[in-house]
Amino acid sequence: MVQPVELRTFERTQALGRGPRSVEDETLSGRIALDNTAFVRCRFRNAVLVYAGGVPPQIRDCTFENATFEFAGAAGRTLGLLQALSAQKSGLRDIFKASFPKIFAN
Repeated sequence: MVQPVELRTFERTQALGRGPRSVEDETLSGRIALDNTAFVRCRFRNAVLVYAGGVPPQIRDCTFENATFEFAGAAGRTLGLLQALSAQKSGLRDIFKASFPKIFAN
């Protein structure tokens, strides 16, 4: 039986000031906080992967089934700014694209 991992589980670990949390060989579902966590050989099933702008996660040899990303907190605000800058009506679209050549290589 798959046990959902609640978002607050990871947040509590981070709030205590511990180092990166490591999750290995687990099947995870529900809302999963990515910040300050290493995921190794995990399976994300029916999961919302939430990144809030903290220490970036390490994701290695994982699989994803019906998973989506959500950006919250500082990451959500940064994504909002990037979307606004890249909009055609901003007048900054070409400058924005030139600032991120690896992203817009295609």
